[in-house]
Amino acid sequence: MKKYIILFILAFGIASCESFLDVKPKSEILGDKLFETREGFEDALYAVYTDLAKDALYGKVLSWYLPDLLAGYYIKENAGREWELLLTFNYAEAFQRNMFDKIWIDMYKNISYVNNIIQNVENHKDFKYYRFYKGEALGLRAFMHFDLCNCFAPAYREDTRDKPAIPYYETYEPLVYPFRTLEAIYRKVLDDLKEAEVLLQDEPDYLTMDRKGIPGIEVFMTERQYHMNLYAVQGLLARVYQMKNDLDSAMIYAEKVIRSEKFEFADKTNMAYEYASCISAKETIWGIYPKSGYVDELQKCFDYPDDNVNSALLPLNGFWLYPEFNLPEGMGPVDYGFVNLYTVPTSEGRQDYRYNAWFRQREGAVAKHRRFFKIYKNTGDVPTRRGLSMIRIPEMYLIMAEGLLKNGQMTEAREYFDAYTRARGFYFKEGEVTFDMNLINKEYRKEFYGEGREWFNRKRQELPIYPAYYSVLPYPATDEIYVWPVPEGEFEYREGGKEGVYPPVEDEEQNN
Repeated sequence: MKKYIILFILAFGIASCESFLDVKPKSEILGDKLFETREGFEDALYAVYTDLAKDALYGKVLSWYLPDLLAGYYIKENAGREWELLLTFNYAEAFQRNMFDKIWIDMYKNISYVNNIIQNVENHKDFKYYRFYKGEALGLRAFMHFDLCNCFAPAYREDTRDKPAIPYYETYEPLVYPFRTLEAIYRKVLDDLKEAEVLLQDEPDYLTMDRKGIPGIEVFMTERQYHMNLYAVQGLLARVYQMKNDLDSAMIYAEKVIRSEKFEFADKTNMAYEYASCISAKETIWGIYPKSGYVDELQKCFDYPDDNVNSALLPLNGFWLYPEFNLPEGMGPVDYGFVNLYTVPTSEGRQDYRYNAWFRQREGAVAKHRRFFKIYKNTGDVPTRRGLSMIRIPEMYLIMAEGLLKNGQMTEAREYFDAYTRARGFYFKEGEVTFDMNLINKEYRKEFYGEGREWFNRKRQELPIYPAYYSVLPYPATDEIYVWPVPEGEFEYREGGKEGVYPPVEDEEQNN
């Protein structure tokens, strides 16, 4: 644990910028001097957003890479030993543990930075944007703890709610925080998000529907979709309540985001490049601006120049939709898998625009396999709104459809579901499909390809995983598969080691 504590007491590099979209570390400011000015708080927040965009976090590993690999979206020919272990959910091997350890360390380091902001901003309530500084910081702290919990703790269930999950860090001091129960972590996450929602209540004055910004407004209050804004906080509240199996509460917040009328579905004719190395101008509730090299990494994985696919990520063909087929290792026939996943009734011009928009042949090459280009722009320059989406408006519609369906409000559920599918180019007539969770889950799988959400959708519902690489038999939903390993070093200096992760009862009550 000592090596993690040392990370928390290191001063962090702060990004100073003329524009939020030109974040470049320029200096290191030690001690409290950083927080003497408004610019200091803004630079500190920029640094947190910049760290989230690192490859080890959402720039790669926690977005389109690791969760999607585990969810069975990709296969990789001649993958080698490392991939074999990962895609058979063998997390115990040392070289795979390094990736999980890095997520844990970097997230808690970033949480410590946020806590430093929260701790210091209380001394500057007179600052013009005090409410935004604190609101964004609280939202970020909640978000990072929530995702750590999603990765390193079991899904929220009656039999897991009282089990230890992760520590919840609330100060900048180099302390060894106790592991809290799953119930306590969810409570703290919700408390932080609800306080952030109150603090960010003036957001409608700054996040405009046309995304053009407001003349005369300072840089920090522009490009609000790159900040933990009010609607991102409400969207996260919807997501947290959904993971907590409280769909009634999830719908309250999902509907707030929808009714804000700050977001709408992208035009289906623009689907090919709406998210390609950039955030959606219309759909993204919150996105992060990537570090340099982000587009190059996407190109390496998704835009290989010929049919030498040894290092490329290939779209899933076959196993999830056709588990009865004993397809050989590697790609199955192109008629299987993702092609059928996006097949919809074709009468009256109905088609799923995502299929031809996201899965395309490489420009200038006759290729054996289609490439996955939803999140990578393979032609021309990347738009100025470079980045990746953390939350988008389709998720809110699917939460509403699920919640209303499970409440027996079939008509209302179909209204949200049909609004979503029509935006993707199709709809279902009466009697064509059974409107149930299978259909909604199919849309989750289709919509969030390349965004890391499908893994967690399956985890919360305890759904099996159909691997894309080895066996046609599904892996049953177990905590061994769905819970990533906590770094061994986390227990090194704790009394009782792994058995000593529970907080004393009086401490648990005191901190709640």
